[in-house]
Amino acid sequence: MFGNAKKTRHAVEALQAELATLRDQVEQQNSALASERATAVSIADRIAALEGRVSGMGSELSRQLHELGSEIEELSKRAEEAGVMEVVDALKAAQVRLATEQARYEITFRQDLAALANQLLQRGK
Repeated sequence: MFGNAKKTRHAVEALQAELATLRDQVEQQNSALASERATAVSIADRIAALEGRVSGMGSELSRQLHELGSEIEELSKRAEEAGVMEVVDALKAAQVRLATEQARYEITFRQDLAALANQLLQRGK
């Protein structure tokens, strides 16, 4: 009878030791899992922050590209206006030349008309 009690006691002690080992392993796994969860949460937070920054940078870059496009368009219009201004300046210069030539022709015409009038007056005398 006592032999069975010893075996039972050894079996219980072995089970207790195994149970203690299993508890230690479960605690270690829980600790590792908690550490991994903390790391995962930290990584997720960093990824969310990076995603926010990348999104913000993308929005800023998009805004800057839009502004740059607007500035290029404005410069293009100004260049066209400058081209137009060159044409307008050329037209003004041509207009001045034409006006000067017209004034010369008018002066010459009046001089010729005055000379003709003098000739007619002298013939009539």
